[in-house]
Amino acid sequence: MKPIHTSETLPLAVDFLTPDHLQHPGKIGLTIAPGRQDEDSKTVWRRDLQADLNRLKQHYGVDRLVCLLGADELDDLGIATLLDDAQALELTTENLPIVDDDLPTSLEAFNALVERILAATAAGETVAVHCRGGTGRTGTVVAACLVKLGYSAEAAIAAVQQVRSGALGVAAQRDFICRFDAAQT
Repeated sequence: MKPIHTSETLPLAVDFLTPDHLQHPGKIGLTIAPGRQDEDSKTVWRRDLQADLNRLKQHYGVDRLVCLLGADELDDLGIATLLDDAQALELTTENLPIVDDDLPTSLEAFNALVERILAATAAGETVAVHCRGGTGRTGTVVAACLVKLGYSAEAAIAAVQQVRSGALGVAAQRDFICRFDAAQT
């Protein structure tokens, strides 16, 4: 029998880069989709969207929520109102849909998102980035932020994997970070 995870039995966790990684007054964290309602091969997810958003805001002090899910995936996860609900709690939201286990389709939009995240952390904001499971797409965005700050691709990937177990497990996403790094010079 698969375990059932709810917002009560498993409070939403955010894994933050260390201050040494970021060297900004703000923070960047990686997390799962708040409020997700689905089932994977190992777990049944029955989370409460409002409880998870409140935890982000109150427990972690999140100012900005970066969502990497498209409208169809949000709907599939039972959280179609996620962005509106987050804004109602006065969280700034960003949305750049990236297909699960895939790469960004627009390098320009991806780069702009990374720049906005870094501008927010430079201004002292706490940013939470999420996809479905908080490892692949989320890890890609957070590693790209570190590359923009001068990390090599390898160091950025290692830093993200150090703080988020299972992050960047798809070779194509790690390769993307290497290409993103090469494009910075």
